[in-house]
Amino acid sequence: MIPKILYLRNFASKVNGASYNLQEVGLGKALVRKGFDCDIVYYNDRKETHLEQIYQHEGCTLRIIWLHGFKFLSNSIYRDVLKDSFLKAYDLVITTEYNQIMTYLLSRKCPDKLALYHGPYRDNTHALIRKLYDVMLLPKVTKSLRRTYVKSDLAKRYLENKGFNNVITIGVGLDRSNVEKGFNSDDNSGAREENREVANELRRIGDRPVLLYVGVLEERRNIRFMLNTFKRVLQRHPACLLLMVGNGRKVDTDRYWAYAQQLGLTDSIIHFPRVEQRHLWQIYGAADVMLFPTQYDIFGMVLLESMLFRVPIISSVNGGSVTLIEDGVSGVMLRSFSEEEWAGRIGTLLENAELRRSLAEQAFLTIERMSWDRIADDIVSQQRAQPMSSNHVMQSTQERGAAT
Repeated sequence: MIPKILYLRNFASKVNGASYNLQEVGLGKALVRKGFDCDIVYYNDRKETHLEQIYQHEGCTLRIIWLHGFKFLSNSIYRDVLKDSFLKAYDLVITTEYNQIMTYLLSRKCPDKLALYHGPYRDNTHALIRKLYDVMLLPKVTKSLRRTYVKSDLAKRYLENKGFNNVITIGVGLDRSNVEKGFNSDDNSGAREENREVANELRRIGDRPVLLYVGVLEERRNIRFMLNTFKRVLQRHPACLLLMVGNGRKVDTDRYWAYAQQLGLTDSIIHFPRVEQRHLWQIYGAADVMLFPTQYDIFGMVLLESMLFRVPIISSVNGGSVTLIEDGVSGVMLRSFSEEEWAGRIGTLLENAELRRSLAEQAFLTIERMSWDRIADDIVSQQRAQPMSSNHVMQSTQERGAAT
């Protein structure tokens, strides 16, 4: 009988796999390739449950369970998951984020097979509720978990300060199947799947230098800071363009576009509200430098995408950058939000093609090491459940390191 893994995304929001590289799906596929059946629970805002089989490998299957949950703030409480009849089908249950109510409830229901995979590294919203959770529920959670995994060393320190022990940083991988689908042709013609609207808009770039931002347009992403910095860049590189991919709440986007007009930047910005994963190669292929000036980000899948497509990155300090970037080697990581410093480093990269190439190549080597298959190895090697089809003993991270 094939061992089964349940992976819950506990946030009460519906995801879209066409426009975002879903971490749960990437890890789920890797677990299937290791010999496990894997079910992912995603929040469904409708009452009915919907099952979607999305991947198979050598007799093992990855399914998405679109499940309605009771919504409380950012928490989703899945009552069906908490039934004994539901949980007994699984050998390992992976829950996300320490302070989600489902994590506490599962620590009461199935502590013997529960692992936590956590990303945040800062106390943010709902301070009073979080404080109550930490005082009343957290001690029980920390005593019940079999394993605690985190996405970055910042998250590791955060949980250790909360009282967690034996926290293991495993990082985040990138599911290449969607982003490379249009990039790598299946036939011999060399043709790539192209979005014509995107292609037509990008043709006006010509040989002008291009800065790229991909992400939600919201305050924590520091959009106005980026626009101010871009205005400084234009003083030194007047032909430069800012290519922005993403959308946000209308009240926010209206404010950003009004601010861009006030700064006189409108004619120097190309904006796409949404581009599907399979067409991202067109976006990254047009860019010279990726900007990621976020004030806070758990990891930032766009960093991984930029590395894959060999676009050098200038980033703030965040969960993804401290894990992926060696400053000056595989990218640029700036610890301040000085417009002058950011504009200066951007200008240096735009003027030095060899430096851009070197950073991009080192970044590509980094992402080659940040695979979901490696992360899946780290998870399953430390669990009691072993794939029935496996003919070898899976080594721990420490054992693999000692053997190399």
